[in-house]
Amino acid sequence: MSEAHSTLTEISQRFDSEDLALLAKHPDLHFTINNYELFTHHVFSRVKRQNPDKSVVQEAVRIVIQSEECAEALHLYPTWKMIEGRVDVEACEEISRAIDVLETQECKHIYLLFPRSANFRKHVPVRSPKLDALGLDYTLKLVPYTIY
Repeated sequence: MSEAHSTLTEISQRFDSEDLALLAKHPDLHFTINNYELFTHHVFSRVKRQNPDKSVVQEAVRIVIQSEECAEALHLYPTWKMIEGRVDVEACEEISRAIDVLETQECKHIYLLFPRSANFRKHVPVRSPKLDALGLDYTLKLVPYTIY
């Protein structure tokens, strides 16, 4: 369990809403919530619950889903970055990193997960001329992930 999630769990068990409201108003007390870690934990929990027949493992920056029937794993990279305009432009850095991982042939299937927004509501498949020129068989998708 991530440190941010365990901290929030501990806080919720020890403090009620009035205590948290008082802490929020106090000028000398501050706490930070790591949105990336919370989003990653949310995705991991949900994927693990939805895939009880598969191996779901959370690694440093990714979640790996492995099925016994298929040798190729699916790698999910949750990213806490809100997409406000064009997804291909705003996710350029994440796409470049994913292409580098695919080029090493460490894996064949990568989904980059972003919080769903008004302008990003559908899966966007990405093709790379660099990977296509190498003749690699791969899947790279940008995926809006609903938080509820």
